[in-house]
Amino acid sequence: MPNNQSEESFRNVTIHFQKSGKLFRIMGFIVVISAVNYFVWRYTQSLNTNALWFAIPLLIAETYGFIDLCFFLMIIWHPVRRTTPDWEEKPTVDIFITTYNETADLLDKTVRAAVKIDWPHKNVFILDDGNRQEIRRLAEQYQCGYIIRGTEWNKKPRYAKAGNINNALLQTSGEFILILDADQIPAPQILKKTIGYFKDEKVAFVQTPQFFYNIPKFDPFGSDASLFYGPIMQGKDSWNAAFFCGSNAVLRRESLMQIGLIRYVQNTHYRMKQNIRQLQRELKQLPLSGKKEKLAIRELLLETKKTLRMLKTGEPFESCSDYLNAKITAALTTVSGSGFNDMFSILDEMAKSGDQNVREVLPDIRQSLSAIQALGHDSNILDLSGNVLAEINLQSPSEALPVQPLVTESITEDMATALLLHSNGWKSVYHPEILARGLAPEDLRSSLNQRYRWAKGTIQVLRKEHPFKIPGLTLGQRLMYFNTIWSYFSGFFNIILILSPLIFLFFNIAPIKNWSMLFFVNFVPFFLLNKMLFRVVSKGIPIWRGEQYSVSLFPLWIKAVFSVYAGIRSAFTVTPKTRQSGTYFRLVIPQFVLAVLTAAAIIFYILYWLISGRGSLIGFGVNAFWGIYNIALLSGIIHASFYDPDKNKERSSV
Repeated sequence: MPNNQSEESFRNVTIHFQKSGKLFRIMGFIVVISAVNYFVWRYTQSLNTNALWFAIPLLIAETYGFIDLCFFLMIIWHPVRRTTPDWEEKPTVDIFITTYNETADLLDKTVRAAVKIDWPHKNVFILDDGNRQEIRRLAEQYQCGYIIRGTEWNKKPRYAKAGNINNALLQTSGEFILILDADQIPAPQILKKTIGYFKDEKVAFVQTPQFFYNIPKFDPFGSDASLFYGPIMQGKDSWNAAFFCGSNAVLRRESLMQIGLIRYVQNTHYRMKQNIRQLQRELKQLPLSGKKEKLAIRELLLETKKTLRMLKTGEPFESCSDYLNAKITAALTTVSGSGFNDMFSILDEMAKSGDQNVREVLPDIRQSLSAIQALGHDSNILDLSGNVLAEINLQSPSEALPVQPLVTESITEDMATALLLHSNGWKSVYHPEILARGLAPEDLRSSLNQRYRWAKGTIQVLRKEHPFKIPGLTLGQRLMYFNTIWSYFSGFFNIILILSPLIFLFFNIAPIKNWSMLFFVNFVPFFLLNKMLFRVVSKGIPIWRGEQYSVSLFPLWIKAVFSVYAGIRSAFTVTPKTRQSGTYFRLVIPQFVLAVLTAAAIIFYILYWLISGRGSLIGFGVNAFWGIYNIALLSGIIHASFYDPDKNKERSSV
């Protein structure tokens, strides 16, 4: 059953945030002043020059936190208030329910709710990537559409959920698309609450919160995302940078098809350039002996360079292809018919086979083979013809679909798609009202796998579509996207902050010159004001579990960064909708070891001080405080590794 108390709390939080923008801005201004004061002192007066190997990394880690604070203030600076506009039109909507291996019982709840959505012109489709008979029968039971992959996908990249949706987009025709995961139960009014925003013809999608009704009060895995789906998404919305989160969203078909076509053109442009360059290499390697042949190849190489210039200046692909083929025919005049008659006979047989695709490309193939025939070198026919044929083919033979509307290059297709939509001038809307309810992971392994996929996919976006390089984005949008990517690099800095108390307590090495009241005068105001700001912004939101996981997931974030930059591929995996049995202590061994070492370091320093009479009381106090705070942060994920819902139903948070 839905958690009505949590839902009401979320509603109050969003209203509070919308009405308190001025207070946040005043507090944010004060926090920045205190932060600048602290960091001026840290950079100019505090560094321990005898231990720069320790002092500098710690200062860099603190600076990362300050930049992160500035990003947060920018996000919440001007929250937008949303109310659904009136729109007399009632456009057609296709409701996509994506599924791969979820049970029919689970899917039944979603389908039953989807067919009850209050909208006159809707069609419900189950997108079954598992091609299962029980799901087909479920679709028949509710009189829904049932879509699976066709034979064109055989032995081709499938792209998981993104490929599943792209496959359905090319088989349906609704003006708008509502995307639901298999476990997400929509409210009857979800379309009435969101379609009105599309009165603005530039709005590409409307995202609603993802709400999980199976999270216990204990929230062991930090699944409650009220801060993200509250102040953060409302803030991003004010910059026209609300994210598409993969589900619980309505999208304009036209916008998706537009970016799909744009990407098709871009990919074709790249592929043609690569093929022409490969053709150049093959031409240079031909073992020519005659003067006439050498002259012909030299002229043809010049024409390939001209074709590349034509591509660069925006000439149509077909024009470039036709131009190059014509130049091949004109430049090569040495005639040799050996071996070609059989090839032409084969082409004639293919034309009679009835394959429409073959008939369409045969004229170009014949023209290219005729040009190659002029070379008079049978031993090189296959290699060279392969390159020419690839050059004239504007559809990649490795893809099932010529156009892929949702981005397929990242395992977080939702964020990458939103980025391209924004870069092409489309708008986004975040409607802060819970209109669908789903299932959060119920075991630590599933939760960590899901977050790892998010992290890796987000960092993939940085490598493939860098927010500061892709054209068309506003400065605010660039910063909003970069901030999300930036957050996943926090693992490198959090490990420094966790290790710093250990270094001081075990080795009596300080990162600052001396522990004095000057440290407290500069640090305490910044620290307290920073905490106060977050508490005011998140009023009514249980953020402690989020704080714990933001720090304790450092091994996962570091692994994701290295995985992307090392080129390690990860398959898209569906997050299990039911609890997986077992305990997962081995998944949190790094966090456990650091927590134990921190506790041991505090005890060690106390004994050292009592026995030797040496040490810094202020230094011990500061580092013991941070050590205990770090232990508290790490304890959440350690406890979650042993979580058993049957034994912890009414446990309070740690």
